Amino acid sequence: MSSPSKRNLYLSALTGTQTASLFGYSVGFIGGLIVLPSFLSHFNLSSLSPASLAAAQARIVTFWLFGALLGVPLGMPVCSRLGRRTCLMFSAVLYVAGVVVQLSGRGGIGGFEIGRFINGLGVGCGTLVGPMYISEISPASERAMLMSSYQTILQLSALAGFWGAYLSNNILPDSSPLQWQVPTAIQLVPGTILLLGSLVAPETPRFLAEKGRLGEAEEMLAWLRGVKDEEWRVSEEMKGIESAVLAVGRVRVGFWREVTTRSVRRRLGVGVGLMVAQNMVGLNALNYYAPVIFMSAGFTSVSASLFLTGVFGVVKLLSAIAFMFIFVKMKGNRFWLLLGSSLCGACMVILAYFVHNLPPHDQLDFAKLTLGGIISVLTVYVFAFSFSVSLGPISWNVCSEIFPLHINAKCCAITTCTQWLFQIVIAYITPHLLASIGWVTYLLYATFCLLTTVWVYFLVPETRNVALGKDMDALFTSDGDVRSGGDEEAVDMEEDADGETTLLLRREGSDAGVRGVMRRGSLGMYT
Repeated sequence: MSSPSKRNLYLSALTGTQTASLFGYSVGFIGGLIVLPSFLSHFNLSSLSPASLAAAQARIVTFWLFGALLGVPLGMPVCSRLGRRTCLMFSAVLYVAGVVVQLSGRGGIGGFEIGRFINGLGVGCGTLVGPMYISEISPASERAMLMSSYQTILQLSALAGFWGAYLSNNILPDSSPLQWQVPTAIQLVPGTILLLGSLVAPETPRFLAEKGRLGEAEEMLAWLRGVKDEEWRVSEEMKGIESAVLAVGRVRVGFWREVTTRSVRRRLGVGVGLMVAQNMVGLNALNYYAPVIFMSAGFTSVSASLFLTGVFGVVKLLSAIAFMFIFVKMKGNRFWLLLGSSLCGACMVILAYFVHNLPPHDQLDFAKLTLGGIISVLTVYVFAFSFSVSLGPISWNVCSEIFPLHINAKCCAITTCTQWLFQIVIAYITPHLLASIGWVTYLLYATFCLLTTVWVYFLVPETRNVALGKDMDALFTSDGDVRSGGDEEAVDMEEDADGETTLLLRREGSDAGVRGVMRRGSLGMYT
């Protein structure tokens, strides 16, 4: 018997990872774009005072961040009711629409900010559905690797954005509007790829099963596993999906009441905690301050500093690729989380020491290359590696796989909103911290790294290679939980128009009986 082809699985996962491309490029190119002479001239920013210019540039970034934050709850009902595939399409449409508004140039800088906001809505929606889509189509044995591709594509796109703006500045004349329009228009590439890909990508079998469409779910599962017209080869996996759909208790509760159960509380604690930790260990401090560190270390020219900043992005990308293809198969998530957060903390302590001894900002022109400066630069790169093999990819991986199917979208919306909220917080407080307490900022982030290490050790379970459904439930379900009853009860779940979740108990019949009932559409589940 020939080995099943994984082509369909990989192509579908690649479509899901394009949401990371939207995210990564938007982050990577904007810092270089808003300082381009042609951009400043076109939007009449070059005549502003330094304070007014800084405020305008901050608004461009902030509008996008708030758009991304609001894009998560905007996409949640689409993802839950219409499907993961439809939500991918919705994300792409919003993103492309935002780019078109940015390129139109109408309305001055205010119009560009509106375009960034719409663009951010698409990114936020994509960060909700992308990881969820990849997780739900992946077998347990492939899930960690495919989920890690999300971070790889994110870093690749961010790197493309950075170098795109850099090259545009060096190749195109300052007098040409193409200097800012080209890097802005490149956003259309990942947006269009996602839009076209979502038109042909399959819906996830788990979503179809949740809606009672088991026949379609089985067909999609066989197609994804490369055994179309041989559904019997995925029968065991299909039974697991059915069990996950049916494994709920008998009560009538709202979503927020279900959140109070110990099992869901623990999962949300892990998911929210990982997203908070991802932002609080200090990566954004380095993203913001790396060029100044490099200049203080003795690399005084702007071009040298920007080049080393670009290398910082290359290190993150190569680390993400190494994690995706090598490290993820060597050890479990807990090992990399513990190692990565520990190394990040050590890097922050080293940076605090050497940054304290580097020349102040107003004396950068006189900075000389020293051993301490070289160590500072290398430490930044070690931090990038440590983050990119731990909290960078694993936070997204875990959040996409630990929640029960019927509330997966809502729980992922909470964790993804947490991610964007803390991005906004860190983006706001980091410049103020660096300006007020300087090198002590790095000691503060080192403390968060230590707290993260302790928290992971005691409270984060190992999820690598754990099948979605009852096996994942076993990691989080306690004896007193409503889903742990021992009489093999199954449920239907529906959500009424007022948003209340209805759990309807019925005894689990034979496999054939359950399949027949489900195919008649008796499962109307919404999240």
